[in-house]
Amino acid sequence: MVKHLWWMGVGLVSAGAWAQADGASRPVAKVGDVAVYAVEQRTDKRMFDETVTVMSVDQVHIKSIHLRPNRNPPEIEGVVTLDWATVVSGASGTRFDPPIAGFKFPLVVGDSWKSSFVGEGNNSKSKTDLEFKVVAREKVNTPAGEFDTFRIESNGWINGVSWSGTIRMSDVRWYAPSVGRVVRSEYKDFRGGQLWTNTVSELKSFKPAP
Repeated sequence: MVKHLWWMGVGLVSAGAWAQADGASRPVAKVGDVAVYAVEQRTDKRMFDETVTVMSVDQVHIKSIHLRPNRNPPEIEGVVTLDWATVVSGASGTRFDPPIAGFKFPLVVGDSWKSSFVGEGNNSKSKTDLEFKVVAREKVNTPAGEFDTFRIESNGWINGVSWSGTIRMSDVRWYAPSVGRVVRSEYKDFRGGQLWTNTVSELKSFKPAP
């Protein structure tokens, strides 16, 4: 079992584009969109930048390269559907079946939904059940500036298939319609009642394709 088994932060958001400010439209990714995130893995006391570049867009998938200079290999391909459901995590390379339904457009405060999926990768397999809710509209400050956002919270359990045990996890993401992406995320998971993973990522810069 890998420590960072499942992380929705930067790993989920592989698409980037301009969207309607009310959040009614899903973002439309373009090849060449580039976002840089500041990532802090607090439990490991590690900080680094992650660069996400959209490499291809077709009628089904958006594929991006997630670059972390301190990782081996430094580049991992992330894949999402056009509805932003995560097929392959750009953080870990884990593949999800069915894809993680991390968004439900149009975003409306009070809406909730569920997503259940099997994650497999790095010699590890697990089954996850999550509940999502759009809880509020909030202003968020990041290194890239201040954004009007939708706050999306998720909670659930990761159950081992190739390993024994369960992991409780929670995730908060702030999605900014003005740039069509998550600008801040906070992920935590707990094992045996103890905090195991605590990761925060914030948008440092976003350059849309011409």
